[in-house]
Amino acid sequence: MKCLQCLAENKSSSRHCEKCGAPLPMRRWGDRYRKRIAFIVIAVIMILVSGTAYLFRDIIDPAVDIAETISPADKEKYEKERQKKREELKAKLMTVIKEQSVVKKDEEKKITVKADEMPAEVPNVQKEIVSGWVIITDPWDRQVNKFRAGLAGNGWLALPARWCLGGNRWLFYPDSGQASEITGGQWIAGDKVGLWRIAENTGSFEGPDLAPWNDREPVSWSSLESAAEYDSITLGRGRSEGLFVLSQLPDYIDETGIFLQEGKIVGWSFGQWLPKCYMWSGKAGTEPEYKTWVKYFYNITFANGREEKFARALAMQKGHTGQEQLAAFVEGFKLQPKLAAEDTPGYLMSEEIVKKMHVLITNAVNNGEANRIADMFNSQLLKDIGDIRLLMDIVPAIAHGRGFEAAVAEIEDSGRYITRKLGHEIPALNALHIKYYQDWLQSLVSAGAADEGLQTYNMAKAYYPDDPYIHLLGAELALLNGDWKEAERMLYMRNYPPAYQDRYELLGLRISEIKGQEEKIVIRFPRGSGTIPVTASVNGTVHQNFLVDTGASMVTIPSSTADSLGLEVVHGQRTVSTAGGTVHVREVIIDSIEIDGQVEYDIGAFVLDLPGRPGVGLLGLNYLGRFRMDLKPEEGTLVLAPR
Repeated sequence: MKCLQCLAENKSSSRHCEKCGAPLPMRRWGDRYRKRIAFIVIAVIMILVSGTAYLFRDIIDPAVDIAETISPADKEKYEKERQKKREELKAKLMTVIKEQSVVKKDEEKKITVKADEMPAEVPNVQKEIVSGWVIITDPWDRQVNKFRAGLAGNGWLALPARWCLGGNRWLFYPDSGQASEITGGQWIAGDKVGLWRIAENTGSFEGPDLAPWNDREPVSWSSLESAAEYDSITLGRGRSEGLFVLSQLPDYIDETGIFLQEGKIVGWSFGQWLPKCYMWSGKAGTEPEYKTWVKYFYNITFANGREEKFARALAMQKGHTGQEQLAAFVEGFKLQPKLAAEDTPGYLMSEEIVKKMHVLITNAVNNGEANRIADMFNSQLLKDIGDIRLLMDIVPAIAHGRGFEAAVAEIEDSGRYITRKLGHEIPALNALHIKYYQDWLQSLVSAGAADEGLQTYNMAKAYYPDDPYIHLLGAELALLNGDWKEAERMLYMRNYPPAYQDRYELLGLRISEIKGQEEKIVIRFPRGSGTIPVTASVNGTVHQNFLVDTGASMVTIPSSTADSLGLEVVHGQRTVSTAGGTVHVREVIIDSIEIDGQVEYDIGAFVLDLPGRPGVGLLGLNYLGRFRMDLKPEEGTLVLAPR
């Protein structure tokens, strides 16, 4: 209170000036509490209005059980009934307000608000925004997404389509109150943002109503993620998109939030992912209508595509084996994607699915199920997946189930296709390629398959001419093919790392041994065997199978061979002792016997059919005695050197 004499300010309760002591003018009680009285009046009015609205809430927002489809006739009937009830409610509200007055008595003044002083409509009072969480779940009750959203008091909220992909059930959980299911709304394929509504039978919310944006007036903005708020924002009008008009989002707004005008919601922002303001462009005084359903949205955007198959496979936990889940992932890759790469949720991206498949494949191979894993994949599928790591998981299973040749072929087909798409070589894939060529060649050397081995060697050399192990195996195959000169040339044309030194030296000794035996007959037989078979050319026309028998004094040939050669008996019949007893045989002269390029002439022989060995002859001492014999059973060789 100001002193009239010295103009000093004093406390409102003082009766004398604290500075000069002059009496202070007395303030009336009504002046002192005028603002407080006005606030009480407005508050009482609002309580009466809110209470009356609550009593008649069933008339304002009647519960309607919305089926999956509403015919145009039923929809029109529903809207007429709803509008009629709203008019009836408005009339009742005005009647109640006019019959009420707020009276406040005090010591000096009686304040009365009469019915004829009430405004024609209830004043527009700023209501608190109803904010909460939207949770999206898929058909297998897995949470797909969770994000903040703001709800208009009449139950509508804007949701980005990308955030809702993969879910067939959407729930709105307000920060205070019970959860409500989002059932349908307004959205068509291609819209980035749709306007959706909670189920009408879940009650009403006392939040700001939805209203169309007036682009000629400023707006305010409130964040749904933090306490940030901005007033008097001027937005430039942009282009239309679906239900909304898009305007440029101010640089300082980068969160999900609500735009308001005159206390009503007129638009939404969705952070950095959608850097635009989505301002509602509906008609004033009209309620948005259901034009689609959450189920329809799911079917259009997600159902029956690769992503849904992946989601179903991810939900396979209890009651399913790893192979069943892997098979479901494989079936997913056989389908076309339904979502664009930028819209695909992270957990359904191909690279994330491949990571899970890698674990399943590794477990299956470790459990001895490599063959079944190899059968799940073919070259086209591996190309479609296009992941080098997955290919390198599958190739060992293919090698185990189908052999080294199939593993090499898969690398050269699918592997080269994928690397060409990537635009660069994959060293790990090349290393795997070399390994399986080496293993393949080694298996052919061990099997003595010289011809197939040399063909495989030429294929491997075309890819890896400088690999020392492949080169060394090529020299072994040349020697196995009987060409010691080519084997020697290949062996000594290059150097080898220490890891291959023992094999190099052993191959060199074998070549030297064969080289020194060039004029010798080398008969090879299974190591430790008691019989030594050999094939010889008799008289240059018949290939005869013999057994080397140092216990037989004479060479024997079966009667069939003697008859085919037309051999003449030279000494008539002779009597000889055999293991089966004494027998009578014919004695003939064989013009020549050739073994391993060495020919011996004029060899006497008995015509004898060996019991249990039809068509087989014996090489006896009258032939073997022409040579120096070096028998090595442990090595499986018999060397006959000319005397």
